[in-house]
Amino acid sequence: MIERHVQTIFCDDIRQEINAKLSYIGVYSGSLYLQSFPSTLSKLCVAVKVVTPADNPLGALTIRILRDEDVLQEITVDEGEINAVSSPPDNVTEEELKSRVQTAQFMIVFSPIKFDEACVLKVRVQTEKEELRGMGLRILQQPPITQN
Repeated sequence: MIERHVQTIFCDDIRQEINAKLSYIGVYSGSLYLQSFPSTLSKLCVAVKVVTPADNPLGALTIRILRDEDVLQEITVDEGEINAVSSPPDNVTEEELKSRVQTAQFMIVFSPIKFDEACVLKVRVQTEKEELRGMGLRILQQPPITQN
């Protein structure tokens, strides 16, 4: 059984391709290393996908991107938009709903984004009954290269 969860991808760019495909360019896997602080990136993208079982539709949805504990971006989805993605087709039975999922997907772009010190970017999603946590991204200073 699928439980509600959040999927996150941090990358340099997100491109909309032909046939509604998305290309994620320069995907980070857990950490982003900068040469020094302060440092500014021209662009940083965050793809956020909220997944919920179709028989447990979303009733409220607020997405927050945090730098440590400070809110960088907050998106609150209004009830009408939630209902548009949460309403199952008329011909779906209760039994079929148990095997389906519904998703809400968001692309968040920071351009530019400045980092004064090492930190963690976090994704938090507040629903009507719980806070879901997506994978974060550690922003670190590149360790010095040692010569042998």
